Amino acid sequence: MCEQVLRHLSRTSALVSLFDVRAQPFSDTIVVGAIAASATTGALLAMGHRAGRALSPFAAIGAVPFQRTDMGFAGLVLAGALLHLVAMFVWAFIFVWLAERTKQVVVSAIVVAAVNFMASWLLTSATGRGVTTVLPLGDRVLFAVILVGAYVAGMRYALPASRAA
Repeated sequence: MCEQVLRHLSRTSALVSLFDVRAQPFSDTIVVGAIAASATTGALLAMGHRAGRALSPFAAIGAVPFQRTDMGFAGLVLAGALLHLVAMFVWAFIFVWLAERTKQVVVSAIVVAAVNFMASWLLTSATGRGVTTVLPLGDRVLFAVILVGAYVAGMRYALPASRAA
């Protein structure tokens, strides 16, 4: 009976091995972007809550593309949350691209987080709107540190052990 089961299993595995099955069904950018987006969304909510209004960072982000604040708080929050998620995936794409070329995950994460920090500051300087209008400098630095941690953790999760080493 044992031999019969083994023959059946070996025939089945031969058929299954014809299919190409990836260990990770999502691209590295999707995995890293999802982890970074969730970590930074939670951080923005906590920072906003500590400042008195949990959703105010998202409203500030939403005010940037519309250049007005008369949309109502809920509209600005929704626009800001969507813009934040899109931006996190764009930054994740840049990070993954840079990390794959340099093979330096931590350095790439620091560089991309620093550029994100500067871009946010420059955007607020140019428009007078943005998340830097509602968050103090310490929170923005903490946001960059969280972003670095999320990128490194995301890359460790996205890459199989053989590629991560």
